[in-house]
Amino acid sequence: MSWKLPNASLSRMILPSCAPSSTEFQLLKRLLANRNCKLAFRDLLAAVQSDEKEVWESLCRLQEQGFVINCSPVVGISLEDPLPDILHPVELQILLERREFHIRWKPEIFQVIGSTNDEVIKQAKRGAKEGLVVVSDRQLKGRGRQGRSWESFLPLGLYMTALLRPKWPVANPQQLAILSSLSAAEALFQMGLKTVAIKWPNDIVVGAKKLGGILIEIDRDEGGNWFAAIGIGINLNQHTIHFSESLQAKATSFYLETGKKVRRVELLIEILSQLDRNSQRSFGAIKSLWEKRMVQWNEKVVFEANGQKMVGRMIGIDETGCLLIESESGSIQKIFSI
Repeated sequence: MSWKLPNASLSRMILPSCAPSSTEFQLLKRLLANRNCKLAFRDLLAAVQSDEKEVWESLCRLQEQGFVINCSPVVGISLEDPLPDILHPVELQILLERREFHIRWKPEIFQVIGSTNDEVIKQAKRGAKEGLVVVSDRQLKGRGRQGRSWESFLPLGLYMTALLRPKWPVANPQQLAILSSLSAAEALFQMGLKTVAIKWPNDIVVGAKKLGGILIEIDRDEGGNWFAAIGIGINLNQHTIHFSESLQAKATSFYLETGKKVRRVELLIEILSQLDRNSQRSFGAIKSLWEKRMVQWNEKVVFEANGQKMVGRMIGIDETGCLLIESESGSIQKIFSI
């Protein structure tokens, strides 16, 4: 797992999360592997190979981060539920190690960043390998499609960008938007949001309200090789009051839809798992799965194409990811958007 050292100034609005000490890393790894079980203090000392003072200081730091640690000189030390909603590198590593991936994911965690997409693009141009994942508690310059801003100032949602070097022809990034939106929707479904759907091209929705979005940016690195930055933003634990007034009638969150809160690290792992799985599938297979989650399927819609308003019926997407609209005259229109 890679870590970004704090070599960026505040003026660049990047604050990497501090890597834990070796003792804290080994201690939390041991506690997470034995959740809700009592561990003898002497066994912990032997496992982390550190002195008593450093272990107690590490336990205090973990408690300050929100971990519930019960300490008793008689019955031992245990990590209890619930786990805090923080992006901790040790837990992230453990969760990654529990699954098998084709892509070697390499997360970098930030407290504050301008844009996760910008950071991935910067590193990709310098030759970063496929699998880099930048995730941040907050974004100060989060954005969506067509330059729209994305509210991500609070650590209540998942704000991430993954680097892919796709085997598909990147001349058509629409396919990557379909793959990514399907992956995000399937991850949310697995986490318990059974009403999640996709609005073409890449909005994650519940009913008429937007839950998340995808931003695909394609570029070349210094060696002339193509890469794709897959930006994903999902509203998770926001209450209505956390949205700006202009968005309260249009936006929703996992919590507002289910009444339950979800830990960001768990959704992150699930999204990476779905991205990994879908990247191994043919686009034909992805297309079929995506269409099953498509909203307004076979419905009459009004849309604009080339500056002209048209009326038609949504009948799916084609093999390039373009939206297919059957006009009132019976002709099929292909709409491209990214």
